[in-house]
Amino acid sequence: MLKKGIPYSGSRANVKPGMWKFANLDGDGKVDADGTPLITEEDKTVIGNANPKFYGGINNTFNYKNFDLSIFFTYSYGNDVFNATKLANTKTALTNKNVLADCSSDKRWMTINSQGQIVTDPTELAALNAGKSIAAYYDMEVGDTYIHSWAVEDGSYLKLSNITLGYTFPRKWLAKAGISTLRLYATANNLWTWTKYSGFDPEVSTMGNSLTPGVDFGAYPRSHSYVFGINLAF
Repeated sequence: MLKKGIPYSGSRANVKPGMWKFANLDGDGKVDADGTPLITEEDKTVIGNANPKFYGGINNTFNYKNFDLSIFFTYSYGNDVFNATKLANTKTALTNKNVLADCSSDKRWMTINSQGQIVTDPTELAALNAGKSIAAYYDMEVGDTYIHSWAVEDGSYLKLSNITLGYTFPRKWLAKAGISTLRLYATANNLWTWTKYSGFDPEVSTMGNSLTPGVDFGAYPRSHSYVFGINLAF
C-alpha cells in the first residue's frame, strides 16, 4: 500500500498543484517514468493494520422491582479499515465533479474561485485552498488508482449493540388466569455507533477472506432492528 502526504525529491512530468503527493521511499528520487506514475515495490509501505490492539464487549444488567434492563456494548480499538468505496467512487476525473461529499469544494483542491474564474496565480491558489486535504479532480483518476493513506481510516468504534427493557408482571396478578410467568420486553439492536470512520460501519469486511479483513468495498450498511416480545408460561 502507498503513503501520501509526504513530498518526494524527484520530479514528475505534468505535475500540477493539487495532486496527491507520494513518498519516494526507496530514495531514488523517482516515482514516474515518461510522465506515467511508476510506483515500484520499493516505494510501497504498510500504512494500515486491520487487527485491533484490543476489542471486546461490556454487558450490564439492572433490575428495579419488576423492571429489568440489559445493555450490551461492543468495542474495537487500534484497527484500520480500507475504505475502497471512497477510493473507487472518487475516480471520476470529471471537471469540478465527483460523487462523494468527501470531495466537496470545502475539502477538495480547487482551481476556480467563487466568481467562476480559473485561478493560476500561486499565491491566490494557496489562499483558495488553505486547509484543503483532498486532491484536485484531475488527479483523482490516476492518483486514486493506488491504495493510499487517504482511503485507510481509523476503524476504532464503540457500539451499542443491544439494549433490552422488560417488565415481569407480579404472580399474584396472574394466578387467577392460570399463568405462572408473564414478561413483556422490547429489544433494539445496532442502535448507536461512535466512530471516526467515514463509511457506514467500521465493523466490516467485504472480501470474504480471513486473510484480507477490514476492507469496505460497497458494504451494505447494517440495519437497526427492533423486537417486541412476550415471555409466557403456564
